[in-house]
Amino acid sequence: MRRSEASPRPRRRLLLTVSGASVVLAITAGAVVWTGRHGQESRASADESVHVTTAVVERADLSDTRTLGGTLGHGRSRVVRSGKEGLVTWLPRIGAEVTRGGQLFRVNDNPVPLLYGSTPLYRTLRDEGTVGRDVKVLVDNLRKLGYDFGEQPEVGSWVRPRPAATPTSDGAGAEGETASAEASGESAEDETASGKSGQDAAPSARPTAAESAGAGSPAPSPAPVQVRRGEGVLTAGVIAALKRWQSRTGAAATGELGPGDAIVLSGAVRVGGLLAEPGDATGGDLLSVTSTVRQVTVPLEADATGSVRRGNKVTVTLPDNSTVRGHVTALSSDAQSADQNAGGEPQLTVTVGLDDPDDESVRDADSGSVRVGFTSAAKKDVLLVPVGALLALSEGGYALQRPGGRLLPVETGLFAKGRVEVSGPEISEGLRVVTTS
Repeated sequence: MRRSEASPRPRRRLLLTVSGASVVLAITAGAVVWTGRHGQESRASADESVHVTTAVVERADLSDTRTLGGTLGHGRSRVVRSGKEGLVTWLPRIGAEVTRGGQLFRVNDNPVPLLYGSTPLYRTLRDEGTVGRDVKVLVDNLRKLGYDFGEQPEVGSWVRPRPAATPTSDGAGAEGETASAEASGESAEDETASGKSGQDAAPSARPTAAESAGAGSPAPSPAPVQVRRGEGVLTAGVIAALKRWQSRTGAAATGELGPGDAIVLSGAVRVGGLLAEPGDATGGDLLSVTSTVRQVTVPLEADATGSVRRGNKVTVTLPDNSTVRGHVTALSSDAQSADQNAGGEPQLTVTVGLDDPDDESVRDADSGSVRVGFTSAAKKDVLLVPVGALLALSEGGYALQRPGGRLLPVETGLFAKGRVEVSGPEISEGLRVVTTS
């Protein structure tokens, strides 16, 4: 009986053992779950204990600027030569300013005045009815100097040039033809079909076949010329005004103006240097001139001009560290540098005009080195964060990280001064994000 009572005990032990094993497994499983949760909580606590640098999303203007060295002075200089043969008899002093109508120098003791314009005198303006841009230079300057010469033919009208009278061996010629034309009541103004285009011009204003061939006349009549935009016409009134001006300046009142009789420049000039002396022949350089207005010149590599354009706003820091506003007025067209022949990079010259050249700080500043800040791009009223706040995503693009770890995708814009323009549906002003700096 004892054996029979004892035999089931091992079974109970086995059942207990199995049951015990089940409990242990259950306890073990619970420990894994708990351990996982405890690990997450521990990491979260660790993250919170680590110091995280943050920044606030700001709304402001952003501009991309770069600062280059420049020189305060009177701009680039240019050399003036005479277009007339002779001897130099007078030159101005260095630093003298010459304005419209003033004499730049004298050749054979005849004054050579300054005219404003962009087209130099390349031919002798003599014949009534001459049309061209060089005539427009003369017309504009005479008007600015206060000389009255009547109305100019309108753009699109036709004008027949009338050669000046030239005596011939038999006493006849252009002078006789001119007198004949005047006797018949013909004049340059009568031959001008004002306000009409080429298609509407009167047939009488066009040359006939006989005129073109010159048959039966000592010289063919000049063909009529149509006045184009930007051109002037040498009328009888203009020639008379030219004679009055020549007489007033002390020149011979010939009513003619040719190369070397005047120098055409873009505006008033300041004499920067003398390259000749009285008594020298006029074949070489006579003097160098600059603008009369204080401005800044900046050397710039030719391949770096893409971001610098005429009209760009700049900030100029003067030698006393005061700042003034300016803008780009010109970029030199010739890419040259002093060491170009030695393999150096060619340079351009950027000319910066000061918005207020009469500013006291500008007047008091000595010519010399300045710093010029160029703005190549600008954005107004945009959201900005430090560049260090951007996180590059493995799938592409960028995101900002919140202090709790959440990532917010963003679109980037202008990068400048260590900051970047950002935008996104969840990005707003005042949002705090993690950054490296």
